[in-house]
Amino acid sequence: MNVREYFAEKKYGFYVLLSSMLLSLITMIVYAASYGQTRYMSWAAFAILLVGIVLAAVLIVFRLYRFAPAVMLVTTLISLLLFIYYIYFFISSVLTGIQFSGFPPEFWASVIFFALSLVVSIVSVFTPLVDKKEEK
Repeated sequence: MNVREYFAEKKYGFYVLLSSMLLSLITMIVYAASYGQTRYMSWAAFAILLVGIVLAAVLIVFRLYRFAPAVMLVTTLISLLLFIYYIYFFISSVLTGIQFSGFPPEFWASVIFFALSLVVSIVSVFTPLVDKKEEK
């Protein structure tokens, strides 16, 4: 089977799933670049996103398509919750006026990418990935 045949049998949900994986990878990079040297970095969130991407890729390789979106959704949600847990003190200090500088761009970038990753992974759960004949 060549590449053209492989992708011919995929529906739009497959590309949404790939987008979810790509957004999670970008989220990992943005988050680590923004907070990697601070106490607001959750390396567990980083690792869980990485595990989700790798596990979803393995499921795609073994043609277990129906489980990959769920894996991405669960790992993205857990990573988002860990991000919130680690950044909560920073948010509370900005909102109460302890830190007057406001939210920096790296905070907004991390929040936006985590939110996009979560939304796209939710969408991928509800979209068809492949034709029924190809699914295991």
